[in-house]
Amino acid sequence: MLAVRVDEFGDPSVLACVEVPEPVVGPGRTLIEVDSAGVNFGDVLVRWGEYFGRRALPVVPGWEVVGTVATADPEGPFRVGDRVAALLDGNGYAQRVAAPTEDVAPVPGHISDQVALAMVIQGATAWRLLETLSPGERILVSGAGSGVTHLLIQLARQRGAGEITVVSSSEEKAAHVLRLGADQAVLSDGDGSLRDRLADQLERKVDLVIDMVGGETLEAMLRQLRPGGRAVVYGVAGGTPTKISTGALLKNGWNVSGLWLGHPGSLSFQEILAELFELSRSGRLNPTLGPVLPLARAGEAHRAVEARTGVGKVVLDCRPA
Repeated sequence: MLAVRVDEFGDPSVLACVEVPEPVVGPGRTLIEVDSAGVNFGDVLVRWGEYFGRRALPVVPGWEVVGTVATADPEGPFRVGDRVAALLDGNGYAQRVAAPTEDVAPVPGHISDQVALAMVIQGATAWRLLETLSPGERILVSGAGSGVTHLLIQLARQRGAGEITVVSSSEEKAAHVLRLGADQAVLSDGDGSLRDRLADQLERKVDLVIDMVGGETLEAMLRQLRPGGRAVVYGVAGGTPTKISTGALLKNGWNVSGLWLGHPGSLSFQEILAELFELSRSGRLNPTLGPVLPLARAGEAHRAVEARTGVGKVVLDCRPA
């Protein structure tokens, strides 16, 4: 079968479409004939060799797919031919994958591949980031071009959030998050520091900080977190981790945590996707969608994601030509 493999770390040119062995299906696994695979910034980090120390080569990137069940797990709920989405532990840029059955979910016929893939990682992450949100709470979130942020804003509005402020790297991205329902956007670049701009624009401290950038962005955002407030970190897209003072944690009584989608939450992966698909069906949740490219053009897909222009959900069509 065909897959996109990285044999050496580097720029998008290292993504090669090659023949690879068929995946091995064992207990707890479901073999999926892949129609579409999602492309995420984490895949770019895999290609760079910077994804949380994972530097083993060769590697097939990709964490999410939509397709049909080719070989069912005898102890699982699916049958051959069922249309499903799956959260993977890698190897997604391929024509077939062996997915953990517990992370496979049915996809209704009214949900397109693009929308389904936007919900697997981006939607489920947004859902989990808001699990502790109470009505009226004020949110400060980074990543105005992120698909997670776009879905998070819509979900937060539906859950009765108070003021939603988004840190944005451009006027264009800022305008988009305002259309989605954010109350205001603060530019990360410009006159003065982000810390000062946040202090000027926010009338009150926030209850919840959500960050995927790290570095000085998170440091500035924490300055706007009220005593006893919460912060959730789910990425370090800026490339620089943040050192958080234990003194500041003690003095302010902050609760700072990390979110890793593979860890369990209050709902199962299947339950979260079912909720997200229903919100999409009813028109209450609309992901930002980007281009669909053939599997062999994975390098072009990576360039689109790597540009960080808020291009929307980028998808690879993995079906045989």
